[in-house]
Amino acid sequence: MKLFSQSSPLRTYVRGAFCFLLGILSALCFVIGQTGYTGMSELPASATSYLWSALAVCFGLLNYHVFVKKAVRLHWLTALFAVVFGVVNTLGGMLFAYDQWDMLASPVQLAMALVKSMGQAVPMAAAMSWVDHSLRSGVLKKRTWAEDVRECKHDVLCVMLTLIVCWSPYLLAFYPGTVCWDLGEMVAQFFGQTEMDTWHPVFTTWVMGSCVWIGRLFGSDNLGAALFTALQTLALSYALSRAVHALKEMGVNRLVRWGAVVFFAVTPIWAGYAQFISKDTLYTACMLLFVLAALRVAVSPHPTRFAGHLPLKGKAKQSARQRLPLEGKLSPKVTDEVKTSLELFVWGLLACLLRSNGLYVVLPTAIVLCVFARPKKCIIPALAGAVAGALAFSNVLIPALGIRDETASGIYSVCFQQSARVLRDHAESVTPEEYAEIDVVLDAARLPELYEPWISDPVKFTFRQYGQGAEAEKAALARYRETWIQMLAKYPLDYLESFFAGNIGYYTFTPKIEGETYNDQAGNRLVFETYELGDSRGPDPRFLDTTQIAAMEPVRRMLALFARGWRHIPLLSLLYACASYTWLLVGAAISLCRQKQWKRLIAFLPALLSLGVCMLSPVNDYFRYFLPIVAMTIPLIGAASAGEEKP
Repeated sequence: MKLFSQSSPLRTYVRGAFCFLLGILSALCFVIGQTGYTGMSELPASATSYLWSALAVCFGLLNYHVFVKKAVRLHWLTALFAVVFGVVNTLGGMLFAYDQWDMLASPVQLAMALVKSMGQAVPMAAAMSWVDHSLRSGVLKKRTWAEDVRECKHDVLCVMLTLIVCWSPYLLAFYPGTVCWDLGEMVAQFFGQTEMDTWHPVFTTWVMGSCVWIGRLFGSDNLGAALFTALQTLALSYALSRAVHALKEMGVNRLVRWGAVVFFAVTPIWAGYAQFISKDTLYTACMLLFVLAALRVAVSPHPTRFAGHLPLKGKAKQSARQRLPLEGKLSPKVTDEVKTSLELFVWGLLACLLRSNGLYVVLPTAIVLCVFARPKKCIIPALAGAVAGALAFSNVLIPALGIRDETASGIYSVCFQQSARVLRDHAESVTPEEYAEIDVVLDAARLPELYEPWISDPVKFTFRQYGQGAEAEKAALARYRETWIQMLAKYPLDYLESFFAGNIGYYTFTPKIEGETYNDQAGNRLVFETYELGDSRGPDPRFLDTTQIAAMEPVRRMLALFARGWRHIPLLSLLYACASYTWLLVGAAISLCRQKQWKRLIAFLPALLSLGVCMLSPVNDYFRYFLPIVAMTIPLIGAASAGEEKP
């Protein structure tokens, strides 16, 4: 036996040792120096901390499992995205820690940044290779559709009940629910304390206001808030149970599906947002249901071929057809197409109405589905109807009702932040003309002190034309836009720093944001405190006034501590990191590319567009904005798992 032959134990030991050495070096590349640290968090762990040792062991085990034990080959596409991650994560960490990239001007520090980027790329390459190998080998699909057909026919209802029971401690302890500031403001608009406008989604305002109105018929704001909480809890539990059912339809094995149920039931994310009265929970439910319908079209429009393209015969095929609601009236293929088209229309329209940015996700997805979906007989009218309904609501019904349009400045959050950063860091070089043009739309004198890299609300709320209507806003913004473009050529680095500082939490693993931010909004936080509008605006019986059960206060503190404590537990904290889901979906998309399943990539488009919406949003690392992507992740991974393909 040769000393270093392919099967030699010594060769395996050497490769294993190299994997662990590489893991140690990679862990050191994630270390953030404490000198000059200005990040909105506690000081990061020093290089001698046991946390980095634990991370090095994890990286070493991952490298060994992927490159030695499994002998997984590194594909060039995986390597490319791993390098992209390394560069992005390194720059994002530096920007979070030091609030600028000026140190990259030094050749030595630039070289060190490149080394750190490559060091961070290594474990990501291993992780993506493992995800790709697992999905291409079909490890998630150990059972056929015929076997799954014999399972519980009411699995959606069973999962719904399971989720509600597991969420019930939060629902009971925080009864009637924790009210978000936005929803309290929307109730004020519904009952006439303030003039209704499009700053908040009008449809959601009507839904929330109607629930409170019903509650007040019985003399209770608590009842009205509880009705909305019940509505969003049922919607969210139904959508998540449908996601688990979609895994079953795609042939994903029972163990993985149980894992998905445990994730939805036990992770405090879902219980926290079930009781949190906001526009995001309902939106997440409807967007997830829209994605599931789109996924059904992208994978296969025929129910008997949905499970990884596994054909059914005999009793299995007959059993599958019996599950169709219109069996006997239409053929299975037509019935499924009608059902899917109806879901695309209903959930797509609701997603557009519940949040203004829903249209930016649904419209491009609808266009791509219309181009690539087969068959098109019902799909195109359904998607066109959803988009047309949303546009008619915004551009016909709302103006006809005299509701003031206040959306013109909404897309300028990024631009406003960039102007504020320039005034903060380069006030001496800004010309009087540039300063005056900025001051036309914003309070230029206060921008340097108001600027927070992770949230644009303090700057955005100085917008001088707010409340004057869309025409006045557009006229002022047209002049501002010219100035903004001129200053882009002078301060390109500052513009980039401002942009990435406002969204790095959605795709980089940065320290958890701790400490006070504007209204405690930035950072990956769950909210368990109600915002009382009446306290700041004086007594008015029309303001929403909810009261939680006083005796449950100790339980509320314990549950909040449990929910927030997950962020500080190694590995479990990754479930609260937006970047975990972003890069997991990237790995799944790479696997689909390697499988040449191009059509299934269409279903990933809503997640990509939702990430774009988050990056352009006014708050960094805000989990309620990112919640739809988290909900989409599990069914999309199921769609990326190979059916009959061999590893």
